[in-house]
Amino acid sequence: MITATGNTAEFLLSEAHGERSRALFTLAAGQGYLRPGTFLTAAGVVATTNTDVAGLLYGGVDTGSDTSAPAVKATVIDRDAEVHGELLQWAETDTDAMKTAFAASLGDIGIRVRWTQRPAGLETDQVEVEDEPPSGGGGG
Repeated sequence: MITATGNTAEFLLSEAHGERSRALFTLAAGQGYLRPGTFLTAAGVVATTNTDVAGLLYGGVDTGSDTSAPAVKATVIDRDAEVHGELLQWAETDTDAMKTAFAASLGDIGIRVRWTQRPAGLETDQVEVEDEPPSGGGGG
């Protein structure tokens, strides 16, 4: 689920005050460079299914290539936030159905996904559609 786009928090439209929407996660070593907006599990690995999404990586983190290296700490958006769906880290092979499922999972943990172009099949009551969401960088 990693693409070649993303600056720190570029995907973030808004978040709760006082950094309430952020948490410190321990990322497993050996995953390489993870870009902002990467879907993560509570175990600190890239989420490969929507059923185990626990948050979105706030800023890029290099976990290296050695799986026996020490774990890496990272900031994750894990609740009370709005994100721009198109700026999350989607693979070219991710279908609209997958995007819909991941967006719903984010909604379940309190992260609302907003889109400029809603994926096919996405119910309007799952996320709100914006004509042009503001650029990222979210409030504090």
